[in-house]
Amino acid sequence: MSRPCLLWLASSCALFFACGPPDESIEAGPPSVVTAQLGADESIGLEHKKRCQPPVKVADLTPTPGHTNVGDRTEFDGALIISTIDLVGTGAAVWKLEELPRGNNAPPEWRATLLLGGLPDNPRYLNVVGRKLLFVVDDGVHGSELWVSDGTPAGTRLLKDINPQGDAFGDVFHAPLPVVVGRTLYFAATDGVHGEELWRSDGTEAGTRMVKDIARGPGSSSPGPFLVDGQRLLFAADDGVHGREPWKSDGTQDGTRLLKDILRGSGSSSPDSWIRMDNRRIFFVADDGLHGRELWKTDGTQDDTRLVEDIRPGTANSSIAELTVAGRTLFFTADDGTHGNELWASKGSAGDTRLVKDIRPGLEGSRPRELTALDEDVFLFADDGTHGLEPWRSNGSTGGTRLLKDTGEAPPGFEPSQLVVAGEKIFFYAHTPDTGQELWITNGTTAGTRLVKDIQPGPANGIPGDPAPAFPVGSGVFFRAFDGIHGAEPWWTDGTDAGTKTADINPGAGSSSPDPIILTRDWLYFSADDGTGNEVWALPVACFPKA
Repeated sequence: MSRPCLLWLASSCALFFACGPPDESIEAGPPSVVTAQLGADESIGLEHKKRCQPPVKVADLTPTPGHTNVGDRTEFDGALIISTIDLVGTGAAVWKLEELPRGNNAPPEWRATLLLGGLPDNPRYLNVVGRKLLFVVDDGVHGSELWVSDGTPAGTRLLKDINPQGDAFGDVFHAPLPVVVGRTLYFAATDGVHGEELWRSDGTEAGTRMVKDIARGPGSSSPGPFLVDGQRLLFAADDGVHGREPWKSDGTQDGTRLLKDILRGSGSSSPDSWIRMDNRRIFFVADDGLHGRELWKTDGTQDDTRLVEDIRPGTANSSIAELTVAGRTLFFTADDGTHGNELWASKGSAGDTRLVKDIRPGLEGSRPRELTALDEDVFLFADDGTHGLEPWRSNGSTGGTRLLKDTGEAPPGFEPSQLVVAGEKIFFYAHTPDTGQELWITNGTTAGTRLVKDIQPGPANGIPGDPAPAFPVGSGVFFRAFDGIHGAEPWWTDGTDAGTKTADINPGAGSSSPDPIILTRDWLYFSADDGTGNEVWALPVACFPKA
């Protein structure tokens, strides 16, 4: 194997391009265990977790020509748990990746343990509940059911066959995400008798049970999505009598009840877009049949579940979207029928619910999008009719809502996008005629809204169209880009040109196509293809400035 050729710059976080793949040693272990590390002479440096060093491959979970396609992920007892699927033919699996203790002079090493493999479907909904890992998978025998693991292959088993006749869990694209409250997992499932209802589990078979048969009999109440408010859940459900309305639950049968029949009778107010500001103010959007779909709030009691404001008077909808809490203010977009789709704000009463600014006068509106909170302010993209879609900032006042930068006209598909908060900064992508689409940063001022680095110099795009958002780590970000020479590779930055680094994982013009997986205390894990297949890699958190 060729040794890596590293190009170091005078920086604590080095920019490098590998001229060849690093030497690797795959040590045999038990049948379900493999380990991977760099060769002893390829140490990535002293105290590897405290210094920025090149990314390292964690393990070769799917030997060539297969690819390890990562699905769900979570951190469990200091280890990384991932679900994977190999499209070539070995099926889906659940893996545990744990870093092994090493001396300061030794390179990092991980043990990869196969907890469950050969599955026909990708495991999903990985959640840590107390000292147990709960997830949903179809093992090809029991259908889609709830499983439990203690982090060992022997301790990974079916928790309960909730629906002996078929699947307990519905379509992954439409089912609500399970949520953890304390040491209990709440989820929607069907036992084949009662329809899809609210269930709970503490990780034991006896403690896995239906909370309440909300729509009695074989009908489904289809609870969700779920909002955790302290030790209770708020969600929408249909009991077959009142239509789809807001419900609440403390995890007991008696404590699971209709919050309010907003649209009286069998009709549905269809509450959605739940967002919590504090214990007294939880906002959502619903239709009471008189005012259209408008902004509502609740403190969890029937008396204080009420309409905040009829923004678009009458039965027409105000098209509320993008609900975002910044400080003690709710920001959202709405159309009052006069000003078009614009930025609005509310603190929870009709008197303080208002149009923030008519950014683009007229019925079309500025069409704000990607509302992103940072401290007391909200950042967004809007089109004032003169500058096109550009980054804006608002503190909730008319005078405090302003354009940050006119980046210039962008071709279709390359408009500014993907606002991401990292520390006290906002990163996003923008296109200019001189630089193409690249990574930008703003501190909330016009002068501080600027290009981070022209990664592919000149008008060519360093960031492709319709890009994935940058991944925040501390006050920096990890992202995918290409410089026109090395293909799509991992990049990371502290927001400065000099502090923007990369690694050529797939040497030459090939692309490793990195995709972030999860951030732990010491590592940013991501998937990448070094030319031998897509696998899990790790980059020290030390490569990023602290938040």
